[in-house]
Amino acid sequence: DTLRAYLDGCYREHILRSKRSGEMRRQQESKRKPSVMRYVKKFEFELFKGIKIWMMTPEVVSEIMPLEADLFDLLIFDEASQIYVEKGIPAIARAKKVLIVGDHKQLRPSGLGIGRADFAEEESEEAEESEGLAALEEESLLDLARFKFPSVVLDYHYRSKYEELIAFSNYAFYKGRLHVSPNVSPPEKPPIEVIKVEDGKWIDRTNLAEAERVVRLLKDFFASRKKAQTVGIITFNSYQRDLVMDLLDREGRTDPAFSDALKRETERKENGEDIGLFVKNIENVQGDERDCIIFSIAYAKNESGKVVRNFGWLNQRGGENRLNVAISRAKEKIYIVTSIEPFELSVGDLANNGPKLFKKYLEYACAVSRGDKAAARTILIGLCGETTEADISTADTEFEDAVYESLAGAGYEVERGIGIGGYRIDLAVKKDGKYLLGIECDGKLYIGSDSTRERDVHRQKYLESRGWSIYRLRANRWWRDPKGEIARIAKQLKAKN
Repeated sequence: DTLRAYLDGCYREHILRSKRSGEMRRQQESKRKPSVMRYVKKFEFELFKGIKIWMMTPEVVSEIMPLEADLFDLLIFDEASQIYVEKGIPAIARAKKVLIVGDHKQLRPSGLGIGRADFAEEESEEAEESEGLAALEEESLLDLARFKFPSVVLDYHYRSKYEELIAFSNYAFYKGRLHVSPNVSPPEKPPIEVIKVEDGKWIDRTNLAEAERVVRLLKDFFASRKKAQTVGIITFNSYQRDLVMDLLDREGRTDPAFSDALKRETERKENGEDIGLFVKNIENVQGDERDCIIFSIAYAKNESGKVVRNFGWLNQRGGENRLNVAISRAKEKIYIVTSIEPFELSVGDLANNGPKLFKKYLEYACAVSRGDKAAARTILIGLCGETTEADISTADTEFEDAVYESLAGAGYEVERGIGIGGYRIDLAVKKDGKYLLGIECDGKLYIGSDSTRERDVHRQKYLESRGWSIYRLRANRWWRDPKGEIARIAKQLKAKN
């Protein structure tokens, strides 16, 4: 490996100093530039020995890369849930190994403006048994791959600072499987705030009152945000997006200070990454994340006083995936600007799941916004049934009861089952509203873990990375010397003060 790395370095150095490198630059700057395909073919040796990482779309790979087996040592598809099978095959034919990355609960491929091969008329027995045609029945490359190849599932969630921001997605789309760290200390305000617009109307697929409220909210955000928080605005259709953008421009023309702030925010970059303000509808936000997200729901009563069930993409098959993407973009805060209450949405008889989950999310957001943890948890549990809740309740009750009683008897304020998601900490010692120490007991959750490394290393590191101090308490040590364990916990708590 060392020799190979040295030789690769020599190749690159040779290419930079060679006469061919001058010819490469000359053709790049020539008025009669060659096509990219011809350029790649002519300088294939220099390019593939000098450039080790190529970043392209599958279509570009097909257009400019030589059709050669083993051209790439490793081919990685990112966001594979959005790639049609036939778009990925040409790139796969050029690779030794393939890694297909994606989330089948996020956006599907869009057929807008393009066509797919239709084999509906092929009714022969041979056609029915063809693996090629079967592959085209799958909606995305990810769908095909996850049924054919070994897979690794990422269970830990790192984006959101507060568990309320991701809990709905966890329950509604992942059945509580994601490990989400409970909050070490409660935020000053709820992580999700619902702002009701009383005079909002649904006219021509837009809601002017809501758009105006979004502009005022953004101005307030610029004036009061902490630590230069980033922000994005998401609407539930493109018409409302365009309206919000128009109103931002209009406000900028009458308020020069806001115009300057808007320009700076839109152009913000950090380490070459775009972290600026965006205004997008839910079809276009996959891959984006910001500290704060402002939603404009727009749906409202029309001029006749009726809530029209015009949910656009959300009501299409797979529309719930768009909802999942949109509500999981925030790191620290979500503001929901809405003109309707959840009970005003009549969606029970609709065929697809998107509008139903949308109504549930509004119910959940309202519960979080008013600080009603019990209601929020009831909604979450209702999303995936009693079986999942029973699976979550994995504590060894006798062991945990004994530890709880001993700590409480020693004068500590102790809380049990911290967290609203499936990933809860057994016990925690609390002071002045903040958790000083989390205690994980090796009950059923510990014994049932598939991986010793995950159980003993990754879980603790994950919680510590989210601000927790963790003490792992073994049952055998506790039953052998409970007073000694309480003393060790007291020592760790003393060190925290």
